[in-house]
Amino acid sequence: MANSSDNNPSPKSDERNLVAAAAASGADFEDQLAIIWEKNKKFIIYSIVGIFAAFVVYHLTLFMAAQAKQGLQESYASADDSASKLAFAESESGKPLGGFTFKQLGDEAYEAKEFGKAAGYYEKAAKSAKNSIKDAALMGQAMSLLQDGQNSAAQDILKTIASNDNAGNLAEARFRLATIAVDDQDFEAARTYIADLQSNITQENFYWLQKAMVLQSKLPAEAAAE
Repeated sequence: MANSSDNNPSPKSDERNLVAAAAASGADFEDQLAIIWEKNKKFIIYSIVGIFAAFVVYHLTLFMAAQAKQGLQESYASADDSASKLAFAESESGKPLGGFTFKQLGDEAYEAKEFGKAAGYYEKAAKSAKNSIKDAALMGQAMSLLQDGQNSAAQDILKTIASNDNAGNLAEARFRLATIAVDDQDFEAARTYIADLQSNITQENFYWLQKAMVLQSKLPAEAAAE
């Protein structure tokens, strides 16, 4: 009598179909990949090379920028006398660090009472520096010009500062203008500058407010002034 069971049963027809379809599908996918590769292999290779090149260029740029910054810092640190500072400032003219160095040279010249030279350095500093360094350089230039007897040029700079509500030394500029006006006996202008200063009371300008109040107390009465 024949065995009713088979140790290696043949797959059912639907199972055979699934296996055949899977094999065909895998073959078709490989064929499709091969076709895509043949048609686009240059583009794919160039894309990979391009991405790699961009990666290398990006990191090389970062490295070179870091090296340049380090070299600039070392160059600035090595400028330990007026001559080397001036050479460095001129080489970096138009850039913030150059402006800062010109500001330092202006400070040194002002302390040495070389006011004409100081005014020139401060002017170059103001053209290169930004923000608070630029504000300080403009004020330094104005004060140097005053000390050098160039009152008209100094007033022009002070008026420029006083017209900028965002200037860090706005209060000082208004006080300096008020002082010049008193010296010129233009008491009406002096009162205007003092009133402008007093219109913005802050902790930062309190020092100049105090000086303005002292200056105001020395002004003649308005009736007498008229």
